Amino acid sequence: MTKTGQQIEDDIYELLNNSSLPSVINGTVYKFGMRPKDSTLEDAIVKFVTGLNGDIQEGVVVVNIYIPDFDAYGDGVMRKDITRCTELEITANKWVETIIDKSIDYLFELQHTIYTEPEYEIDQHFIAIKLKYKLVTI
Repeated sequence: MTKTGQQIEDDIYELLNNSSLPSVINGTVYKFGMRPKDSTLEDAIVKFVTGLNGDIQEGVVVVNIYIPDFDAYGDGVMRKDITRCTELEITANKWVETIIDKSIDYLFELQHTIYTEPEYEIDQHFIAIKLKYKLVTI
């Protein structure tokens, strides 16, 4: 059975939500578009990006984990929490390793190295996890 983008996003959301990763962040796991716009918590967002149909469906799903910036020097300038970003990159990498090894329905691999990007408008950074997936649909 061929799956839609939303079904694939739902599957990855469940994989993430049922892992140990949510217990490491102080926020919530959300599907794309559901994170409160004023959240200052370490929230994880699951987003379907692209997919191709066929006997084997394949595509990309992104998981972003947000980390609030902080005023490191008391000068009013918000800065990246390097320590926390590093911790969460490592934790995210361990989660990816578990789903690569143990997922039954999907074959996963990282599309890119897990990395941190700024989100200047909201004084936060986010860990970017880009997963390539393959799903046998026959």
